[in-house]
Amino acid sequence: MLILYALKLENYYYFCTSFFRKMEILKGEKFLSSAQCQVLRGIAITGIFLHNFCHLLRGSNEENEFEFIAERASNMWNYWTTGIDVFAPIQLFAFFGHYGVPIFFFLSGFGLVMKYERDGASGNAWRFLGSHWLKLFKLMILGFVLTVVTYLSIGLRWHGIFEYFAQATMLSNVIPSLSHSHTPSPYWFFGVMVEIYVVYRFLIYPFHDKHKSLWRWLMPLLLVVLAWLPQVFMEHHRNMLVYVRHNAAIAMLPFALGVLAARYGFPKLPRWVLAVVALVGLPLLAVFSLNYQLWLWAPVLVIAGSVAFVKLLESCRGLCGKFVVSPLRQLGVMSSMIFVVHSIPRMPIYEFVLKTHSDLMLIDYAWLALYIVLTLALAWGYKKIMDKV
Repeated sequence: MLILYALKLENYYYFCTSFFRKMEILKGEKFLSSAQCQVLRGIAITGIFLHNFCHLLRGSNEENEFEFIAERASNMWNYWTTGIDVFAPIQLFAFFGHYGVPIFFFLSGFGLVMKYERDGASGNAWRFLGSHWLKLFKLMILGFVLTVVTYLSIGLRWHGIFEYFAQATMLSNVIPSLSHSHTPSPYWFFGVMVEIYVVYRFLIYPFHDKHKSLWRWLMPLLLVVLAWLPQVFMEHHRNMLVYVRHNAAIAMLPFALGVLAARYGFPKLPRWVLAVVALVGLPLLAVFSLNYQLWLWAPVLVIAGSVAFVKLLESCRGLCGKFVVSPLRQLGVMSSMIFVVHSIPRMPIYEFVLKTHSDLMLIDYAWLALYIVLTLALAWGYKKIMDKV
């Protein structure tokens, strides 16, 4: 019996390996074209800027982004299984919208490999870091100033010159007393991006040469383990977990996936497989959100589901292309501008109107629509200014 069982396992192994060997491996732009990356950015920024509005509304389900609180996950599950109502879109973005951030981290890893590892053209390490820091600074500084002025003008508390200086220079993440501050939001993200560039240039890029084949894939995986392992034991250490997840640890899993996808590609999957992955992604994400250890791996589901969805859109024509692909691509083009300015219209609407609501109301949809229009208009204007500058 043991011999027969071993033979069956061996046959199964050869079937699987031969199946994957026959599959076409998509690499580089064949895996994700620049247009598809823009669609992914559009999906990501839609989740983020709608989440940052919806989760402020009284009666919406609070998310678990930087910490894990079981009660929040239970409330989310109970809502979607027993209490779903007309506010489902708001609840969806309030709890799950922040998962747009891992998509950006994934695209950062993918983009850095595509840009710098084809011809080994990253140049001097310190020049690389300086140029990327300056690029982020130029993008965010005007929006940061406008956001601070808006916050102060509506009476939000002043945190002190040092805190604003630390956020403007993208150093606040590493300072424990400042790392978790979201006032003004969302500038913690830029500090994480600086850390990502440091990790990439000093720990990942040096092993990009194909002759270093072992470390080429092992180093990104080691970084994932090093970021994940401390978090395994932090479920009941809230302050420590919040600090860790305001730094590069929150980015390592999706970022490493982006690096590996760009370096090694991915098998070309049948459309039915892509459809299954895209459809089960959100329900599985809800299940993963119920358990702390699974929650740490939730970005894998988000990235897999989003990429599968975008690959399915690849052949969209007619109305689908006009009303789904094209708008998402345009949002992707504007994503960095939307990210920088979306706090400016959000907080006045919240402070002067939504803060007085005791629960979700149908009128909240009208305020959400106003917020979307104002954000997109500001982002368009910001892009025009940046293009001229």
